[in-house]
Amino acid sequence: MSFESKFTLDAKDWQLLELLQADARSGYAELGRQVGLSSPAAAERVKRLEDTGVIRGYRADVDPRKLGYAIEAVIRLRCDGSVCSRIGQVLADIPEVLDYRRLAGEDSGSLRVVAMSVGHLEAVLDRILKVHPSVSTTTLVVLQAPYTNRALSRATWSDGRAASNSDDGA
Repeated sequence: MSFESKFTLDAKDWQLLELLQADARSGYAELGRQVGLSSPAAAERVKRLEDTGVIRGYRADVDPRKLGYAIEAVIRLRCDGSVCSRIGQVLADIPEVLDYRRLAGEDSGSLRVVAMSVGHLEAVLDRILKVHPSVSTTTLVVLQAPYTNRALSRATWSDGRAASNSDDGA
């Protein structure tokens, strides 16, 4: 399956995306200077990237450990179809669940959670397991995260398109 955006990103768009992923607080004047555009032209391009949904938003990258969350865990979730279709709503009410991805395959979902202690993690797991008797979990404690939220680049996109196109011909 391939994805085609409704518009084509050129080299300047990609440069802007890469710069904003590195520092979303950059102003239009600085962005324009780095990519060879005027401040209004850079602002117009960023606005177009926002309007088309390529840029979904801007947020602070907060370190949970600095706030006392000593444990980060990935929880593999398994459940039957009827429960899985509504579990996202239940998980939304558990603030320690930072990310939820519904999956196809052996696992039904993947959660990234934070906790202040083993006891706190156990309480989070208890809340997840109370959803339905068919829900089961496997908890993996994160020891290190050498990188997270890796930036998407034009080179990565080009490599992915080349690989996808070679799959189409096979």
